[in-house]
Amino acid sequence: MDIKFQGTAAIFQDTHNPFQDQRALREVELFLEELQPGLVIKPGDLCDFYLLSKFDKNPSRANTLQTDLDSTKRMNIRQRQILPNSRQIVVDGNHEDRLRRYLWSNSPALASLDALTIDKLYGLREYEIEHVDYEEGVLINGVFMVIHSDLIRAHSAFTAKGMSDKHGGSGIHGHTHRLGSYYKRDRFGIYGWWENGCLCSLDPDWIQNPNWQQGFSLVHFTKDRFWVEPIQIINKKFMYGGKIYGSGGKKR
Repeated sequence: MDIKFQGTAAIFQDTHNPFQDQRALREVELFLEELQPGLVIKPGDLCDFYLLSKFDKNPSRANTLQTDLDSTKRMNIRQRQILPNSRQIVVDGNHEDRLRRYLWSNSPALASLDALTIDKLYGLREYEIEHVDYEEGVLINGVFMVIHSDLIRAHSAFTAKGMSDKHGGSGIHGHTHRLGSYYKRDRFGIYGWWENGCLCSLDPDWIQNPNWQQGFSLVHFTKDRFWVEPIQIINKKFMYGGKIYGSGGKKR
């Protein structure tokens, strides 16, 4: 998807409902309610689709898919309500793509049902939230890509370099659950790629002590330029404009 935009965009993803860090997510929502960015992009893995994975599964979660989807839909509705004037776009991640892969492999006859699309399950069309397929991404002003990513490297910023090598140009992505950045200059200009952290729990019950970092980004666009502000979340708090946000959204 190609769009034109001038102003401030908020970009966050990888909530992985029901493994979202609800407290960190709420602090981000309260901050964005105050900021009122003109554009919000959520590049993927909003719901974990745990039960559709090919990995071994905890049997206690055998009947929770509808609950997980309801949580994700409520999150999208809530964010539309607190940001009524923002343009909002959801980009599929590899976990949303689990639904397509599952249907194509196990129930291809059901794959065409509107009731089983991300649009419907996430409540997107109903609340005027646009939808972009996995790995299509959103290209802003022809100079900045927002995408989930299909790459992952071992360390912070390594995947950002991988995305630069793969796509060229500049952009931001999720998927790694890490924060990092990679910069490059050549005869045509200066470019950068950013890893955008996550808003899921740093201690889910299916992995021990992962090398993840929570965060989100603001990207400020003029007609032909952009500036990226990564915002790291530590212990449910983050700083912006010299102020600490946390403790129920209050500034201290």
